[in-house]
Amino acid sequence: MSNIKNIYKFSYRIFYDFNSRSFVIANDFLAVITIVSIAGIILETSSFFDPYKVAFRAVEYVTVFFFSLEYILRLVANKKNPLKYIFSFFGVVDLLAIAPTFLGLTNLTFLKSVRMLRILRFLRMVRLAKIARIRKKKHDLTDLEDYSAIFKMNIQIYFFALVATIVALGSMIYIFESHQVGFSSIPRGMLWALEALLGGSISGYIPQTTPGIAVGILARFAGLILFGLLIHVMGSVLKRLLLGGTKIKGGRFNGSIL
Repeated sequence: MSNIKNIYKFSYRIFYDFNSRSFVIANDFLAVITIVSIAGIILETSSFFDPYKVAFRAVEYVTVFFFSLEYILRLVANKKNPLKYIFSFFGVVDLLAIAPTFLGLTNLTFLKSVRMLRILRFLRMVRLAKIARIRKKKHDLTDLEDYSAIFKMNIQIYFFALVATIVALGSMIYIFESHQVGFSSIPRGMLWALEALLGGSISGYIPQTTPGIAVGILARFAGLILFGLLIHVMGSVLKRLLLGGTKIKGGRFNGSIL
């Protein structure tokens, strides 16, 4: 029984205890594993890297092992209500990160690309940790260093949201339009996705299949949403520069921090 409690405490600490050193180490490690996994998925689809397919397969199995271990530990950390985690947005993302590999669904590469969204969770958790530390301060202050850190975190979150969208759209268009030279690999699909998000098609390649056209429409909508987020992020920075600092009083902050 004590071992089970220890596992629960360990799981909770590495995933939800913002002030724990274990939390920082675990999140950094999982973020690196996620990036390595995504890089392997992207490069594996390029014919240039065909000689390294065995290495890519090894990377896939190793990273999925850690993702699976993380999934189990998150269930343990949420033992009071595991269904809440399982059916949450990031719970579904975590499941999709491992399911295609276990089921051998190599034709659903775009499902593996949702692993990129895990980076957003890590950044979001770090951002919440920073805000929590600021709120613990009981005196009035305008700490430029603290707020600068949060603004930088907002920019990082936006950047990774943009990259995650490009990877997901590039993977989907690769699945549906790989018969075209312009979509013969995920890197090529990502280039098209970037062009689509910017509202144009410089390369001249256009989706021809119905699912591919649907991805193109989705890319246009995603571009509008990301543009709106960019305005909001930059607007917060400009507002602070033009109207002055934000104060925290009695552990509560007045003003807007994205």
